[in-house]
Amino acid sequence: MTATAHRLKRDAMLVPLAGVAYHEAGHVVVALALGLKVARVEIFPDDYSGATDAHDANRLPIEDQIAICLGGINAVNMFGARLHELANFQDHVRVWDLVSDLDEAEGDGLRDRGHQRAWHLLKAHASDLKDIAALLLADHKIDLTGYVLKR
Repeated sequence: MTATAHRLKRDAMLVPLAGVAYHEAGHVVVALALGLKVARVEIFPDDYSGATDAHDANRLPIEDQIAICLGGINAVNMFGARLHELANFQDHVRVWDLVSDLDEAEGDGLRDRGHQRAWHLLKAHASDLKDIAALLLADHKIDLTGYVLKR
């Protein structure tokens, strides 16, 4: 095992699984608020990772796709949860992929608007965010087919 892999494994052991649950719940809540269907969301205690299946996200405007990507990061920040240092890396890569063909100013504007959109949607649906995170902590894998956000 490399020194980096060893450090990441050690750091992951220090991170509560709640951070992962809030991160995935953030993606879910933003996707649902934008009208997408989410069938499965899962967290993996072995490596402190997670996965969310949001259907048809590619049909949304780029700003909304960015909001879904940043929903996990924003949820963790909103609730003061902790994650290991590379937990958000894949989300940042996805955002970069979405804006890589645009000029810098336009990409920065889309990232900022996507971040704000995610933050506002998460604030509006904070109780759903808490509920979904709690379900994930209890069951690690949940089916959200037919789930409707409160409001």
